[in-house]
Amino acid sequence: MLLKDIISKPDIIDIKGDLNKEVLDVVYHSSKVTKGTVFVAVTGFGVDGHVFISEAINKGAVAIVCEKDINVDNVCVIKVANARRALAELSASFFGDPSNQLSLIGITGTNGKTTITYLLESIFNKAGLKPGVIGTVEHRFGNKKIISVNTTPESYDFQKLLRQMVDDGVKVCISEVSSHALELDRVKGSHFDAAVFTNLTTEHMDFHKDIESYFNSKKKLFYEVLKDSGKDKTFSVINIDDNFGKKIADEITHKLFRYSISSKSEVKAENVICDDKGVRFKVITPLGSFDLRSDLIGRFNVYNILAATSAAIGMGVSIENIRAGIADLKSVPGRFERVENNHNVLAFVDYAHTPDAIKNLLMNARDLANTSGGRLIMVFGCGGDRDRSKRPLMGEEASSLADIVFVTSDNPRTENPDVIIEDIVSGIDKENFTIIADRKLAITTAVEISNKNDVLVVAGKGHEDYQIIGQEKKHFSDRKILKQCFDNKK
Repeated sequence: MLLKDIISKPDIIDIKGDLNKEVLDVVYHSSKVTKGTVFVAVTGFGVDGHVFISEAINKGAVAIVCEKDINVDNVCVIKVANARRALAELSASFFGDPSNQLSLIGITGTNGKTTITYLLESIFNKAGLKPGVIGTVEHRFGNKKIISVNTTPESYDFQKLLRQMVDDGVKVCISEVSSHALELDRVKGSHFDAAVFTNLTTEHMDFHKDIESYFNSKKKLFYEVLKDSGKDKTFSVINIDDNFGKKIADEITHKLFRYSISSKSEVKAENVICDDKGVRFKVITPLGSFDLRSDLIGRFNVYNILAATSAAIGMGVSIENIRAGIADLKSVPGRFERVENNHNVLAFVDYAHTPDAIKNLLMNARDLANTSGGRLIMVFGCGGDRDRSKRPLMGEEASSLADIVFVTSDNPRTENPDVIIEDIVSGIDKENFTIIADRKLAITTAVEISNKNDVLVVAGKGHEDYQIIGQEKKHFSDRKILKQCFDNKK
């Protein structure tokens, strides 16, 4: 592939050098530069890629894509307005625009993205459509599972995954699309068929600064990415019980499936029953009404199921396959995931790490505790080097909704765990909490005090099997620790 064949898309300011160069790869890390590669100098948050241009040239790069004026010999220099955007579009071209060769569904919102990908994956499998998934837990297609580093990979890695999926025969890819990905152009140049909005609550304020900026990033999936898709029959799926979702639904003009429990919509849930066995309700759709049951626990999963149902209908899947696909999914890793035990305690691990997620999680857990007649016990912490403003809010929600709270460490990273815990506790005005910084000890203590019919929730890490302390990443699984503690409980 020649350089001139993949540079037509980026917003080019100037080109110096020969475009008739054979390109073997596109890279954005200088450590991966080899002979015949195009190096894109991205200005990062900590490091400016422009400082590695000389290294890239010495390693054999045939071209440099950058935002600044540079003077070098014997290499093509392409100056662009936005290197991140250029990386996305170059990558899409280099891999042959794979998103044009399968159906691509993007899911954004604060909560629910991961569960919806699992639901849609199950539905599409039932419908005979070979699905692929790009998401928080992992990226998977066929028999391949790739550990996820970011919810949505960098644009080059995103396009590479799509290319691999196409080559493996994947017909539809379901991708979580984070606000970071939208703000940093990671899905630029991708041709989406559908976009799903779940909800919006306070999160990532260390990156977005305020809720309006966060919302504006999410809106890009509908107002820019889907609009620029170029595909026929694009559509959006929006939760209109969420105020931010309703704003989007009121403004967009393309095909739309609204979903709701309490409002008039194309896809609606009625007669909702939630218990420790799952959820049951009637679904009203443009294709007709049907009764549905799922092993997924919690009212919030009704919304996730409605979102998946709406997207599947938009993709032409039958009601029979939708119902069967939802029934086939028994659980989602780290999402209100039940941990069985012999002590008649309803125990769960969950990824909830925002105030709203904690609130929704505990409201559903409270319903279970009220039904069983037991107490609600909570173990949670907050991650370090992340948005500090949400910590006291999470403490407030936990203390107000749970009977007993153990405040512990999560992934402190380079922050002092005690300082993180102080931030959490500053939002608590009740006396129902205990600080145990050691996460394993906190879980162990919670299990030891639990009694028959209690509900015990360990939140914050969910599917993660590690804990980051300082610069060290140690193996740690809430689920395994919780199971071991129950097995050892007398």
